[in-house]
Formats: sequence, C-alpha cells, structure tokens
Amino acid sequence: MSQLQKLVSAVWSYRIYTLWGILFHILTALFTVVSIPLVIPFFQLLFGQVDKSPLRPESIWDLEGMLNYGFGQMLNNMGQMESLKWVCVLVIIVFLLKNISRYMISFFMIPVRNGILKDLRNQVWQSFQSLSLSDRDKLQQGYLNSLITNDISEVDHGILKAFEMLFKMPLIVLGSLIFMLLLNPLLTFMAFVLILFTLLVVGQLSHNLKGHSEQAQEALSQLSTIVDRYLSALKTIRTLGLEFFYRRSFEQNNEAYYHMTNTILRRRDLASPIAEFLGVVTVVVLLYAGTTMVLDNTMQPASFFAFIFAFYNIIDPSKRFAREYANVQRGLAALDRIESFREDITVNKVLVDDTLPPTPKFERKITLEGIDLRYVDSDLILTSVDLQINKGDKIGIVGYSGAGKTSIFDVLLGFYQPTRGRVLLDDREITDFDQESYRELFSLVAQEPILFYGSVRENIILSREESPRRLFEILNQVKIPSDLLDKNVGDRGTMLSGGQRQRVCIARALYKNPSLLLLDEPTSELDAKSEAEVCRALLNVMKDQTILMISHNVALLKEMDQIWVIDQGQVVDTGTYTELLQHNALFEALI
Repeated sequence: MSQLQKLVSAVWSYRIYTLWGILFHILTALFTVVSIPLVIPFFQLLFGQVDKSPLRPESIWDLEGMLNYGFGQMLNNMGQMESLKWVCVLVIIVFLLKNISRYMISFFMIPVRNGILKDLRNQVWQSFQSLSLSDRDKLQQGYLNSLITNDISEVDHGILKAFEMLFKMPLIVLGSLIFMLLLNPLLTFMAFVLILFTLLVVGQLSHNLKGHSEQAQEALSQLSTIVDRYLSALKTIRTLGLEFFYRRSFEQNNEAYYHMTNTILRRRDLASPIAEFLGVVTVVVLLYAGTTMVLDNTMQPASFFAFIFAFYNIIDPSKRFAREYANVQRGLAALDRIESFREDITVNKVLVDDTLPPTPKFERKITLEGIDLRYVDSDLILTSVDLQINKGDKIGIVGYSGAGKTSIFDVLLGFYQPTRGRVLLDDREITDFDQESYRELFSLVAQEPILFYGSVRENIILSREESPRRLFEILNQVKIPSDLLDKNVGDRGTMLSGGQRQRVCIARALYKNPSLLLLDEPTSELDAKSEAEVCRALLNVMKDQTILMISHNVALLKEMDQIWVIDQGQVVDTGTYTELLQHNALFEALI
C-alpha cells in the first residue's frame, strides 16, 4: 500500500470532519474562481471600453462576450456609478465568503491532522509495547523517542500539510485553467508549458531529499541514544573516565547531523528562489504575448488583466508546491521509518490473542516442564529444567553469575518463550491464558530498585486504588515510616538511600497482593546495614507468601523450604539449606 493510501485510510477514522473540510475546500475554490471575472468591470470602466449596447454572443462558451453583455446590461439598467457600487459589494461578499470558507477548512481539518498524529503515536507506542524482550534488547535507546517526537513532527510538517492542499489546489487550478481556456486558449497553452517546466526543474532539485532525510533522522536518533545512555549511567561513566569518549561520540554524530541538515535545507531553500525566478520568466513571457494580442486588437485589455489574475491563482499554488515538496520528501522519509518499525514489530512481536480467557487463580502449583531456552544468536541458557512451585512454598535459587537464574524468572513470567518445554499453571499451559492477566499473579523485586519520579506513596500504589489500611500494614511489615510516604523519591529514586529504595520496591510488590512473589537478588547491591534492614523486612513478609527468590544471603536462604542449585543452565541439586551444606560443594562455595 502506498503512503498516500495509508494516509487516506487513516483519514477514514475522521471522515465526518474530513467531509466537511472537503466541502469548504470546494467552496473556497469556487469563490476563488468566481472572484476572477469580477475584476473585468473595473478595468473596462478604467480604460473606457464599456459597450452599453453589447450583442448577446451566440455561444455560451464565449466567456469574454458573455461578460461584456452582462455588464453592458447592468450599465443600461443602473447607470455607471450604481453598477460600480454593486460590483464592489459583490466583490466584498465573494471575498468574505471565501475567507469564511478558508477558516472553516482549518476548523474541521485541525482535528483530522492532530488525530492522525495522535493515532500514529499510539500505533508506534503499542507496537513497541508488543515487542518481546529479546527484540527490545536489540533496539537502541533513543530510537523510540526519535520516532514519537521528531519523525511524527516531520509527518505533520511534510505530508499532512500537503495532504490538505490536495483538496483545494486541484480545484482552484482546474477552475482557473477553465476560465483561462475560455478567455484565450493560446495563452493558456503557453502558461501550461511554462508551469510544467518549472515543476520539473523544482522536482529534480528535490529528488534526493528523501534519502538525505532518512539519514538525518537516523543521525538524530543516534544522538538521542547517546544522551539516554549517558544519563542512565552517569556515575559509572564519570568514575571510569569515559566523559571524553561520550563527548567525542556526541560531537562526531552531531557533526554528521550538521552536514546532513545543511545539505537538506540548502536543497529545500534553493527550490523556492528558482521557482520564483521561473515564475517571473513565465509572467514576462505571458505579458509580452498578451500585450501583443491587445495591440493587435485580438484581445481586450480588461480580459487580459483578468487572464493574468487567473494565472496568479495557478502560479501561487505552484510556488507553494515548490516550497512544500522538500518537506513532503522529509515527511515521506519519516513515515517510511515509522512504517518500517511497525512492520518489523508485526513480524517479531509476541502475538496476543484477545480471545484467550483470563488466568484463573493460582490454586495448587506452577510447573516448569523440560524447559530449554535460547536467546537470539546465543547458546542454550537453560537446558532440561524441570521444577515445581507449590502454593505456599518458599524456594531459593543459587548459582554463579550467568548460570541462568534470572532466565527462569523470564520464562516463568512469559517474557521469553521456551525453545522447548512448557510452563503449566495448575496443569494448564500458560499460553492458554491472557498474558496480561497471567502476570497479575506475580510481583517482582529486582536487584536494581526501579522507582518512578513522584512520592513514595505513588510508587507503592501506582495505578491501583488506595487502601489506607492495607498500605499501613505493609509499611509496618517493611519498616517504612509513614512520614516518608509523601517524600519525593527524585529521578529514579535518587532522593532515597539504597535500603529505602529496595524497601519501597518490596512494599510496591506486596501492595499488588500477588499469588507468587519473585525476588531477584534483592540485597546484592546494598551495604551491610541496608542489607540487614531489607533482610528483616523480607523475613517479616515471607510468612504468608509463596516466594521464589534468587539470593546468596545466608539469613534468607535458611528460611527457604527448598533451594535449587543452578549451574550452566541446569538444576544440579535441590534440598534445604542444611542438606545442601552437608553434601554439595558448589552450594558451599556459592554462599
């Protein structure tokens, strides 16, 4: 499907507004064309060429004769000054109606333009959300932000403005051409040839702008990625002395973007002066040819001025087209990037079946049966994993870094589809259920606490309904003072200590009231004091929870009903803390 067809399809959602907009486009074009012959009476009076007894022309297609006849009849009935007054009133009315119609075009087309942009943003965002984690990992930071902001703005400035012009320009040009043809076919043919030549020259100048625009938008996306990476790891970058590397990388990409935009804007701005010069050449040629016809008495001066006025109604849209063509190319490049992104997502996204039933409650057990997992372009991460989590169990997972511990969580949550095997909820595969409702069974506390800008209260409750009683109970469990609730956590929780951030994350996980609480190294990045505080908080909440926890903290592992020892993607041993300590050297080394 062409980009224009896609835009037409997008407009269909706003068809009522669009139909009204088209109606007023037609009216604007009609009033514009009607205003052209109204100048003839002025010039006839000015040049003293009024025939008060004109003969009615034999053909209604003799436009010049019909206009002379009509104005002559008016002069005979009303007199010269009264006729002039009525012509002036008619001109004012026509131009008033024309400008009212122009405003009504904007009134109805603004919701269409903004609606299409809103829909594009929603589609890009929904496509991004449908990505599997493996595909998300391959996506550069800053790319999505560039699509939603820069590229969609380019679509607005380029394609949608030109799309509006498609309704009005052809009607005005067609009406003006018909008027010109009826006045003088020879002059009209000359004007048409000259305009066509101008458009070909301008089109050739802007021919490569689409390709350059795609490169420039990629460069801008790369700049956004560099900024995001820098801000997300600022302390690490400064500690490792990578400031110069990031400064040089930003400057190099910024320099490339600078040169690309110079090329694009120079080509774009060259189109308008050339179009204007060629337009002047065209007018001069027509003035010469028309004046010759007037001197030869083959055309009246008033009709010639009306012809030039009609020609202006063609040349002005042509100049606007020359100015907008470069923007259209940039808009097309942006739309191509957006569509390419969405098509790639369509191929790679996690398919969601809206007809699937919601997930029932966790009644008995969750089973990982014969699970193999391989990420894209990687070796097997998990091999033949067979595990069972009974309701009420407290299970610990230990293993070296990279052994596959977190990957078990990823499979359990449905973030990655197993290469082989299946995950069962009470003996039914989780793929039989709606994935969003399935994940409502879980809460996850990661080793890196993720907080959002806002208060502690907002970070605990998120989008859920606030229950003061439940909130108070959870605060007591995880030892968060109630006077901390309205404290702003800052960007990514920087206004809180490490222990406070992790306890807020635990409180958030509990407030969701999950059937199964997943803890991924919740104390690994804390100092000894904060670790002890978080451990006490976790020990308080473990009593009534089904828990699966990755940890090497002895105090926490001792409270587990069972511990799984993972090595190179396989479960090599299971048992209680005491049992494993007695006979498993790997477990002893890990703790």
